[in-house]
Formats: sequence, structure tokens, C-alpha cells
Amino acid sequence: MKVCAIVQARQGSSRLPGKALVDICGKPAIQRVVERLRRAKTLDDVIVAMPDNEVDDELEIFCSMEAYSSYRGSEDNVLLRVLEAARYFEVDVIVEITADCPLIDWNHVDALVNIFMEHKCDHVSNIITRTFPRGYDVRVFSKEALERTYIECDNSVDLSHVSTWQYLNPKGKLNYKCLNMIAPLYQDRPELEITLDTPEDLELIRFLYGFEGNGYNLELTCEEVIGLIDTYPSMYEKVAKIKRKDYFAELAECYAKQNNNSEVKENEEVQLPNSGVRTTGRRGRPRKES
Repeated sequence: MKVCAIVQARQGSSRLPGKALVDICGKPAIQRVVERLRRAKTLDDVIVAMPDNEVDDELEIFCSMEAYSSYRGSEDNVLLRVLEAARYFEVDVIVEITADCPLIDWNHVDALVNIFMEHKCDHVSNIITRTFPRGYDVRVFSKEALERTYIECDNSVDLSHVSTWQYLNPKGKLNYKCLNMIAPLYQDRPELEITLDTPEDLELIRFLYGFEGNGYNLELTCEEVIGLIDTYPSMYEKVAKIKRKDYFAELAECYAKQNNNSEVKENEEVQLPNSGVRTTGRRGRPRKES
């Protein structure tokens, strides 16, 4: 089976314009994401899926110069963009990543892909129940499941979030077996935001990547990043004050309007033995390109 990360990326951010190519200590943000994902042993390729509009031409040129696999599709229907990219590159298993996660941990990718293969589920992620910091979001599902999702999905909000129909929509999730990976104790910090959405985020991420060039023996894994934030708490103060959109509230409002909640019971959360995985009906928070 061909397993590929498909990275949703775009330049048209309202709070941080041009963020996919913004410089992070000598390398564009998208390069940071791709290089970290390429360290995953379970991936056959990393594909950048960007909108087909003028503002993203520069991003396409950069991907071409770096010989990255890339695809251009719908700006708003991100589900279709990812699905078409998977069709074009003949992907069997999709690892969904957003480009606003420049410190994504390849170890999480390998762990989740292995869980997906072992348990033969439809969807596995580390955000259905939030335990990892935001910015380490990984979702794994088959192209076949996404084809089914595209047919079933009946609202624009889920289409803009790619896979929320599978694990969050009260009506959609009834048709999918979803598993959730919980964070080990030393990475269990769901209150942290380590994403690239604002200038304040960029300042923090540049500070963290600065340790690469200062003689420190760090790979900037999730655990190491948390350690640096705890060691230099003043560097996180601006990020902690940022008011961000609650996309779960947006989704919940959409679902309520469709009256999906009345006939659906929440799934019981179960700890699977020796796996670090939980099946769950509890909510996490999806990442959305802003």
C-alpha cells in the first residue's frame, strides 16, 4: 500500500499572509514541514496540496524547485483537493497534515500509521481526544474512506476540514471506526499552541528552531519542544494570550442546524490494551487553514 502525507498549504492567510513560505531560521515554513515528514519511516512520499489561485503560484514554484510532489485544487473544498491529490498520485493511505504545523513530529506519524495498519480501522488520529499540544495534529485514513466521505458529506464546513465528517460529525461518524492515540505523560500538554497562525506564533517557532544553530543536540521532537517552552516560559507568554477561532464551535453550530444530534449517542471511550489508543466519541479540535 502506498502511504503518503498530504500537506494542506496556502499563502492566503488573513493573520499571517504568505505563511507557507515565511522564513524560519533560513528555510521556508513548508520546507520545515516536508523535511520533518520525510523522516517518517512509514511514508512513501510527501505531497503538498495547494489551492489553484494566483496567490499560491509562488508556492507551486518553490515546490517545483525543491522537487516536491504537489497538486493544486479547490481553495474552499479542501476535502476534494486532498482527495484529488490522492487520486493523482495513486495514494492508498492518506496522512493528513496542515502546513501550519512546522514542528510536526515524525514519530507521531509513524506511530499512527502503524496503529492504522494494525487495527484495520477507518480513521486514526491524535486529536479526537486532545492530549498532545496543538500543532502536532496527525490524521490517518484510507483513500477509499475519503472517497466515501466525499459522497456522504452534506455541508461545506466538513468539506473545508477534510476528515471531520469521519470522526466528529454526529451523523457521519456512525459509519466509521475511529481510534485515538493518547499522548504519553511527558507530551500530555493539550493547553499548548505550537502552530503557525500569527506573527506571535512565528516569533516563538523561530526561537525554538534557533536552537538548531546554537550547538544544541536537539531534534526538536514534541518532547524537546515542550521542554524548551517550560525552560523559557517568557517566550510563550505572547502566544498564550492569542484569541483563536474555536472551529469546534463552528462545527457544532453547523451540526445543530442540521438536527443531527437528536438521534446520536456518544460512543463509550475505551482504553485498548498496550496500544496507547482509545476509541472515543469525545471531541478534539481540528486544525483549519486560516
